[in-house]
Amino acid sequence: MLQMMMIEADNIITPYREIKHGFLLVQDGRIAALGSASEKPSGNWTKTYEFADCTVVPGFVDLHHHGALGYRASDGTREALKAISQFLPSTGVTGWLPTVSNLTGVQGITDFAKREADHGAKPLGIHMEGPFLAPKNLPGTPYEAPGKADIAIFDELYEASEGLIRLVGIAPELEGSLELIAHMRRIGVVPACAHTKAGHDLWLRAVDAGLQHVTHAYNVMTGLHHRHPGIVGGVLTTDSVTAELIGDGFHVSPTAIEILIRCKGIDNIALITDNVRYTGLPDGEYDGIVKQDGIIRRAGFDERVDGTMSGSAWTMDHNIRYLVKELGMPLADVLRMASTVPARVVGLDSKGMIQVGKDADLTILDGDLEVVATFVSGKQVFSKNE
Repeated sequence: MLQMMMIEADNIITPYREIKHGFLLVQDGRIAALGSASEKPSGNWTKTYEFADCTVVPGFVDLHHHGALGYRASDGTREALKAISQFLPSTGVTGWLPTVSNLTGVQGITDFAKREADHGAKPLGIHMEGPFLAPKNLPGTPYEAPGKADIAIFDELYEASEGLIRLVGIAPELEGSLELIAHMRRIGVVPACAHTKAGHDLWLRAVDAGLQHVTHAYNVMTGLHHRHPGIVGGVLTTDSVTAELIGDGFHVSPTAIEILIRCKGIDNIALITDNVRYTGLPDGEYDGIVKQDGIIRRAGFDERVDGTMSGSAWTMDHNIRYLVKELGMPLADVLRMASTVPARVVGLDSKGMIQVGKDADLTILDGDLEVVATFVSGKQVFSKNE
């Protein structure tokens, strides 16, 4: 049966313009038409939504999300993945890459994505942040020797994912990393520089091998020094590589955010959350981890010695409000970072923008940029008033 739905709002933001007093016509989960009120077609719609004093924006795509409400994506259970997927639309996220490091997570997500299509935000693929990372070896923790970037291990994970693995973090200094980067690139998986102590020379070799992306720019990588550019120097000067940004206002300073944007441009930066399982829970201590003011740290850390953070609990809608309200960025630019760029990075052509033919993944924001409602493939999956 043909399903036609009409959405009316004060504003609609497309990739190229802002439509005042606009409409969106959705047919079978895709955008069929859009325009101003004077262009609205007549007809009998299955359902009509009216959002006064609100703006329709593309649903947010989070490439880097580990969990929420006490659940981890890496657990791979239906209960965990369902809870996270149902939570995310309240933050404006309509699609996500569950971020894991193990086979259990890969198998669970693969099964969930095939069988559980209607539980909130859609898992759009898998982000492997591990096992091909350099150990942090933080002060006060046991030393961990670097592992190997093993193509056989990757192939086992990829086969288990049935092709759902889209993005894989890798430290270029690991034995076999350049070969694995080239292997991933050949089969269409995006290799991303992540959790690394490598220098700039090795960065360039990794880019030559096929490196395409950078996991949370600035965080857990060698910094920029005027004689040793490090990975950060490579990120800022390599136009062909896209970069993630944790835009919560804590992980990266406003000046560093401005430098990243000036060097790479809006259309090469994907806004992420790096949310961990304590997202959505009250502040407090959980199993040796302290959540305070949206930031996760090891219990008993001394900021004078080790200011290392262990992920964020600030959600995507918070990050967007921070960039717009605190840093003064145009909303349309931030939306490209939160929707259009991440969809493009992992090849999701039907996602990430409001345009005829695209999936009707939509987020409705009020005047304070709070999430009012969320639609996934034309189906309302969150309402602030319900």
